[in-house]
Amino acid sequence: MIITVSCISKGRGGPTNHIPVHIALKKFFSCIDWSKMSRPTQYVTLTDAQNRVLSKDVSSHVCLPPFDKAERDGYAVKSSDTKGASIKDPISLEFIGRITAGQSTQLTVESGKSVAIATGCKVPKGADAVIMVEDTDLENNTVKIFKQIERSKNISSKGQDVKDGQILLTKGTWLSSQDIGLLASIGLSRAPIYKKPMVAIFATGDELIEPGSKLYDACIFESNRYMMSGMVREFGGEVVDLGICKDDRDVILCKLKEALKFDIVVISGGASVGEKDYIPDLIKQLEEPGIIVHGIAMKPGSPTGLGIVNYKPIIITPGFPVSSFVAFYTFGRPLLLQMLKTEGVPESKLRARITANINEHEFRRFLRVNVVKQNGSYWAEPVSISEAGLLSTLTRSNGIVIVENGCRLMKEEIVEVILLRNVYGVSP
Repeated sequence: MIITVSCISKGRGGPTNHIPVHIALKKFFSCIDWSKMSRPTQYVTLTDAQNRVLSKDVSSHVCLPPFDKAERDGYAVKSSDTKGASIKDPISLEFIGRITAGQSTQLTVESGKSVAIATGCKVPKGADAVIMVEDTDLENNTVKIFKQIERSKNISSKGQDVKDGQILLTKGTWLSSQDIGLLASIGLSRAPIYKKPMVAIFATGDELIEPGSKLYDACIFESNRYMMSGMVREFGGEVVDLGICKDDRDVILCKLKEALKFDIVVISGGASVGEKDYIPDLIKQLEEPGIIVHGIAMKPGSPTGLGIVNYKPIIITPGFPVSSFVAFYTFGRPLLLQMLKTEGVPESKLRARITANINEHEFRRFLRVNVVKQNGSYWAEPVSISEAGLLSTLTRSNGIVIVENGCRLMKEEIVEVILLRNVYGVSP
C-alpha cells in the first residue's frame, strides 16, 4: 500500500546539495528490499482486468480457430474442381447442402460437389477452399463457378491464430482492451493479476481547506492530493484518501506512523528547511536508514527527498503543485511500476521542433510545452520552465520536454515530447 502525504509549500528555501536524478533514483532503488515489496496474485473478472498487470504467463489450452473456418460466405469446394473456371467458361458443381453458424455437419465434399457455407462456419470434410458467393450462381441444385480458386483460399486453418499450449501474454503485461479480448477468445473468464498497491493520501498545512468549503481569508483549497490520486490510479495503484493534517509536529508524526503500516509513503510538502517543514527531521527520528537523498538536481522539484523506514520507501515531494507532479512522475511512477513488475501503460511521445531558445542549466528541467501540428510538422511552444506553483501551466500544456542538465536547446531544434493530451492541428 502507498500513502501519499501532500501539503502546499510555504515558499521557503530547501536543501543546498543536489544530486542528479539518475543517481538519486539508483541510490533510492538500491536501498529498497524488493522482496518485501512483492505483490500477491489475485484473480479478477475480465471486465475488471483492463489496465491491470498480469502476474503470470497466460497460455492457451485451445486452438484458434478451433477448426478450419470459412472466412467468407460462399461455397466449400475442392480447389482442383475449379481449375480453368471463368465467366465465359464456368464450371458446374452439384449443390449438396448448406452449413449455418454453430451447426455441426456430417456433410463431406467429394469431387464435383459443393456445400453452401456462411462466414465463421466449420469447413466440411473434403473441402479445401471456399469460393465467394459473388463468384457463383446457384440454379436447380447446380452451382456455377465463375473463377478458379487456390487451395486454402478463404479458409482460416485450425490454430492459425493461436495454437494449443502457446504463451499468449507474459507476466508483467499491462492489459489492454485487445488483451482482454484475446483472453476471452481462449475461454478465460478471470485473469491472474497483481494486487494493486494501496495509496493513501493526506495533505498537511494550516492554510489548507477542502474543495467545496467556504474559502476564508489566507486559506487555499487543497489540490495536490486530488492530482496525486489521479496519477496513482493511472500508474496502477489504489487510493485511500486520509484527508488534511494540520502543521503540528506531533500530529504529523502520528500520521506518518499510521502511514508506515502501508507499502509506500509519498509526502508532498514539508520538504524544505522552514520553521514548519518537519518531515525530514521526523523521518530521521524513525527507524534507519531514514533519509537517503534530500535535494535533487531538477526543476521544478529540487527539494524532493527520498527515504526508507521499516523497509517502506518514502518520497517527499515539494508542496508546489507542479513540483509535486514532476517529483511523483520522476520517482513515484517508476516505483509503482517496479512494484508491479511492468513497463506500465504505453507512454505517448512524438518529435517536434522547439519554437524558442532554451538556455542551459545545472539542473534537469521539465519544460511544459504546447504542441501543434502545422503544415505537416509538429511544433512545441514553451509554456513554462519554472513557475512551480502555477498548476495551470500543466493544464495549458499538452506535453513535457525533459531538458537534461548542461544542455541548451536552439530554436527549431528537434525535441522529444512526452504527451499529456492530444495534439491538434492549426491553420497554415
